[in-house]
Amino acid sequence: MRTMKRLAAAAMLAGSLLAAPAAQAADKLTVLLDWFVNPDHAPLVVAREGGYFARHGLDVELLPPADPSAPPRLVAAGQGDVAISYQPSLILDVAGACRWCGSARWWRHRSTR
Repeated sequence: MRTMKRLAAAAMLAGSLLAAPAAQAADKLTVLLDWFVNPDHAPLVVAREGGYFARHGLDVELLPPADPSAPPRLVAAGQGDVAISYQPSLILDVAGACRWCGSARWWRHRSTR
């Protein structure tokens, strides 16, 4: 049941990206993942492989990190457009020197339950 809720929340995120106004032709978006591609990223993979992003003029690249704590810092350094990260890592990054513009919830509940 929790997995279905997580997938539904992720699908809503992917859907919100698709519902946005169409981007200019072939706008590139680099998404730095929080870990290797796994079921948590299914909506993003389905949207990319199913052509949903391309239909809206987005060329989406999903990149797994070498270090799972690095994506927010890599976005801050201009090496990616969007990062998926864990909340504890985000709090530490914002408290430190990493300054970036925002965040969104991926799941409705904490994954540590």
